[in-house]
Amino acid sequence: MHYGKRMKRTLRLGTALAVAGSIGTAGCENFSATEAGLLAAGLAGAATGIALGTTGVPSSSSIPIALGAAAGAGALAVAATNMSVGRDQRLMAEQRGQMLVEQARQRGAQNIPRYILVDTISSRPTGGGRPVMIFDTASGKVASNRLYYVGMPVGPYGFTDAPPGMMNMR
Repeated sequence: MHYGKRMKRTLRLGTALAVAGSIGTAGCENFSATEAGLLAAGLAGAATGIALGTTGVPSSSSIPIALGAAAGAGALAVAATNMSVGRDQRLMAEQRGQMLVEQARQRGAQNIPRYILVDTISSRPTGGGRPVMIFDTASGKVASNRLYYVGMPVGPYGFTDAPPGMMNMR
């Protein structure tokens, strides 16, 4: 009987924490990808601990397992979101952006957007679209050190307008 009360209490606490975590992460739109990944990793660790605790696994085992799950998920999130762009990728995107803007102007384009997506090379093949970087047409330079994979088609001048939401992710 005592075990049933403890399990109910743990389940209620776990549910409350999960709900609080969900509500808390709903307001995280200004987080960087790394911060959001780390927060999600913490919640994954907590969920692992709660799941183990409610099934009767002793806390001496469930706590280290939950911490390990959170650490592993956090390390993976940081590694996945902090892929540094190589010098060659940046240089190619910058040269390509400058060339495409110049060609567009020579062909009579008048309203070239401030930020465009330009193709670059990728160090890892992916089926998730073509590798692009954000190019700032006003400065003539790449706007960030992030690489994106997009499935959007190339526009008539060889580049794609950068979606407004993408500029918040720089």
